[in-house]
Amino acid sequence: RRCCCSSVASVGGGGVCWRCGPMKRPADEQPGSASSDDEDDDEQGPEEDDAGGDGEKPAGAGETVGGRPLGKRKRSHVVLSNGRMASTKVRNHVNPLLPHFNKPVAVPEGGDWSKVFQDPSKPLVMDLGCAKGRFCLEGARRFPDFNWIGIEIREPLVVRANEWVTEGNLRNLHYIFGNASAGIADLLKALPSGALRRVTVQCPDPCFKKRHQKRRMVTQRLVQELGVGMPVGSALFVQSDVEQVAMQMVDTVMACAPHAFMRVDRLSDGAGAALDPSAPVEPVRRVNATAGRDYKDKDVGGGKWEHKGAGADAEGSYRWLAENPLGLMSERESSTISRGLPMFRALFERVAQPPPTGEAKPAA
Repeated sequence: RRCCCSSVASVGGGGVCWRCGPMKRPADEQPGSASSDDEDDDEQGPEEDDAGGDGEKPAGAGETVGGRPLGKRKRSHVVLSNGRMASTKVRNHVNPLLPHFNKPVAVPEGGDWSKVFQDPSKPLVMDLGCAKGRFCLEGARRFPDFNWIGIEIREPLVVRANEWVTEGNLRNLHYIFGNASAGIADLLKALPSGALRRVTVQCPDPCFKKRHQKRRMVTQRLVQELGVGMPVGSALFVQSDVEQVAMQMVDTVMACAPHAFMRVDRLSDGAGAALDPSAPVEPVRRVNATAGRDYKDKDVGGGKWEHKGAGADAEGSYRWLAENPLGLMSERESSTISRGLPMFRALFERVAQPPPTGEAKPAA
């Protein structure tokens, strides 16, 4: 206590810290003034993030709510579903095996999608592990002919993202708090029949340490549930800036659902007209961009994992896609590309599974 108070006295605090007694706070910390934490949380809005290098803004850019851009907030705390106040400044990764997280993704509004979307019959894009949610937020604004769902395990980010939805009156976008690797079958069954057209898994937690490999997002359970719940003709898109993470995801898909998914090079289901793959996708050009870290060649789990090589061709190549087929970048992808680093992408199409052994095939 004496050390604390003396340290305060040394910087002109009057000798008494706030724990020991009242002291006059600096003017910039008085109630009602913006603190450094609040200023740091004033993140750049999505319309600024996705602006191209030619200075032109995408459709819908410049929209404001209450005098500030959509997706830019001044408060750094939100109220969670249990009534607790939590900061939106969260850890980059959490342990999905904790009891609080290790439960299937809940179905919103009891499965009444008319309460979630204005038009539930629209084709649906689902982003698993959507983080802050700006990929879906920008997608909902650029491509209003699609409905968008983002699933994220960190609830504060989900609450804030749904506030953006309310502020922007986006009736084709919704975020769900949940852990996709713990079970997504109930949600897939509850979706409008045939509506799901895209599922994306973008830059999941790499789980570099071997003991953390059990925390991976793309597991046998997730792949098998997607193989059953995704409609025939829909697309699964996976990518990472760490090659071995992308290899793990491709290997898991091809080993755990070989008859449900087929590797393809382009979208071919007809629902891709709104998500134009030929549209130019420019990475974000950040004013204060830093070099960042290069993880593309880093070993994951000691370079060994189950089903390793199941997704490679006869020559051992994974045939990564050179371009993003969706016409829309996630924040991580944009940052990686802007630094001149590669992304490792793969696209799968959900195909009709062959009948069980012994069952006659239908006549042509």
